[in-house]
Amino acid sequence: MGLNTLVKTNADPDMIAGGSKMPFCSEAWDAIARYIYTGLQGGAIMKGWMREENVMITCCSDGTRPVIFKIERIDYEEE
Repeated sequence: MGLNTLVKTNADPDMIAGGSKMPFCSEAWDAIARYIYTGLQGGAIMKGWMREENVMITCCSDGTRPVIFKIERIDYEEE
């Protein structure tokens, strides 16, 4: 679940969720996966709901340890 999805970090990637050795919590991945896949395809994550269509705020469903995620699609211009 989410293994090798980490794009960039200043920390040790083996110690960060989404790196090569530490997957995301499955419930958290379930909460954000649809937005990740939409963003990877270049789609508008929350058009009309957020000021910028490439940004989404979502959270996991764990009521005792909620985690809030800001997901942002980064667009690169092709040369």
